Amino acid sequence: MILQNLKKEANVFFWLFAFLYWETLAHCAMYDQFQMSFRFALGFACTIALVIALLIGFLPRGLIMPIDLLLTIAITVVYGSQMVYYFIFGTPYSVAQMGLGAGAVSQFWRETLTTMIENWTWIAALLVPLAILVGLSAVHCISRQGWRSSLVVVILAVGIAALAWKDICRSGTNMFTDYYFFTNPKSTTAQTMERFGVPTTFLLELTRPEDSGSSMNVVVDLPTMETSSEESVQEVTEAPPVYNVLPVDFESLNAETDNEKLKKLNHYFSQLSGTRQNEYTGMFKDYNLIYICAESFSPAAVDPVYTPTLYKLTHEGFLFENYYNTFPNTTTDGEYTLTQGLYPDGTKDKYSSSMMASAQNYLPFTLGNIFERELGINSWGYHNNVGNYYRRDLTHPNMGYEMKFSRDGMTFSGYWPTSDLEMMEQSVDDYINEPQFHAYYMTFSGHYQYNPNDNGVVRKHYNTLADSKWKQMTQKGYIACHIELDHALEYLLNRLEDAGIADKTVIVMASDHTPYGLAKDLYFEMIGQEEDFFSWYKTDLVFWVGGMEEPVVVNEYCCNVDILPTILNLWGVPYDSRMLAGTDIFSDGVHAAVLIDHSFLTDKVWFNSNTGEIRYQVHQEEVPEGYIESMNQLIAARFEFSAEILRNNYFQYVFGQ
Repeated sequence: MILQNLKKEANVFFWLFAFLYWETLAHCAMYDQFQMSFRFALGFACTIALVIALLIGFLPRGLIMPIDLLLTIAITVVYGSQMVYYFIFGTPYSVAQMGLGAGAVSQFWRETLTTMIENWTWIAALLVPLAILVGLSAVHCISRQGWRSSLVVVILAVGIAALAWKDICRSGTNMFTDYYFFTNPKSTTAQTMERFGVPTTFLLELTRPEDSGSSMNVVVDLPTMETSSEESVQEVTEAPPVYNVLPVDFESLNAETDNEKLKKLNHYFSQLSGTRQNEYTGMFKDYNLIYICAESFSPAAVDPVYTPTLYKLTHEGFLFENYYNTFPNTTTDGEYTLTQGLYPDGTKDKYSSSMMASAQNYLPFTLGNIFERELGINSWGYHNNVGNYYRRDLTHPNMGYEMKFSRDGMTFSGYWPTSDLEMMEQSVDDYINEPQFHAYYMTFSGHYQYNPNDNGVVRKHYNTLADSKWKQMTQKGYIACHIELDHALEYLLNRLEDAGIADKTVIVMASDHTPYGLAKDLYFEMIGQEEDFFSWYKTDLVFWVGGMEEPVVVNEYCCNVDILPTILNLWGVPYDSRMLAGTDIFSDGVHAAVLIDHSFLTDKVWFNSNTGEIRYQVHQEEVPEGYIESMNQLIAARFEFSAEILRNNYFQYVFGQ
């Protein structure tokens, strides 16, 4: 009788153990420490386990074990893929990224396989519940539940879920509370997964409505956040400022549509003043522009001995002392923000990346399109990977570039990843003799993994670093990859010098994301700093201007999204600064470095949205009342209108193209 009762409860106990085990193991593998919020993950794991056991208990006896086995294998794969993805990129993936993830695995299968081998103990540990289930099956220890057991399971599941929900509500409903992260679809996957666990995060992403209230209801304009009374007096006595805005009649636009989202965008933008033109407006109108999105570039790649060209470019021209990379990973989001001046759509109902989605939209402010329209400049684009990956063969021509890719206009040596130097050698002749030009590059040589076995670029330069101070293979491998980029830039500078146009050319280079292929402790060792949340995102922005005798130090806080409006102002082309999420770095107003999780850094405050930590950069009493709340509102609105512009093809509607 006792044995029979144990068999009836065995399935419940198995699923409770399995989910608690998987959640704890994944948390140990992915996060440095257990926060108090991990209790939510355990509570919801128990609830999900009980619901699964309850549903399986209604099946015919002969189906219980096969379904148990299939579900256990499937869930093991989900947890395993999350752990492997985290080991590679440093963040978990969302439901919406599954399609992109499949493409990444097929394209970068070497990295995936190597990561699994390097972390085989974690992968093996995931199989413990499966091994236990096989053992229970062998001794026939699982059978159907009775109705009394099912009733107890229902009561437990509802009770645990209710307690967890009540506990979440205790934090209040303000931004960046546990309640906010649980209910707000704009929460990042990393923020929800660390608190609520893997299965709960996926359920939230699949079930939460996207239209959960607008951040654009309250308009926080940059000039309204200025606090200097002296500047206000100057505005009265000096000539009226000129703003980088276009003559858009928002009232007439509203009359043309019944779409409430378009009207909301019109209303929001109509209340903004935009950014002012300044002493730098049009400074480089007659200059050539070479814009480079550099794969995984960071200060760790800059060395006066091994990468002297990178050292030169990062120490000449405009020196941005407080530039931060918004993204910890995902090249396509970093590239999207650099080229379009908008944040990617971070909502969980999208299948494709924002860059891919933009291929169907009218993009008036991308450099390729606006330079051709306003300056009559041809724009070339190059990438040394295949064009169909991330569908750059569709997206980049839509941004105004005449593109060349590996196997489509360019050929490369057999090693992988392909060479940045070979890309430069095959491209410069396309534009070097033009009276004025713009060229865009997406590099590839800096791609993870950083070991000579899996990376041909590392093999090419690895022995060069034999006597370097860096002893770890990945440290030397990372620099080896960027030696190839350094050689490409050296070739480019030499060609510009030979053509006599170096002093009329600007090179802007920024990375797509942080160097996630380097362990953080190794990265901070290379840059000589202690490990820190904010410092992980601090990086170099190259803004090299040929012929500039002395560097210009820029202390404004800025990030990826600010580069495009800064370039547009420097070249003096007409654009509407209200409709871009970034801010011209040389303009008036509040400047901030914004991270993808809505954390931000300004000259007054550094705010970590994940923990609520505030680091004051001035005396606390010098920070205006409500400053942090206003910044949070401004940033949330910019993320929201970026997504709505993309989803609704807003620029086509506004400009009729």
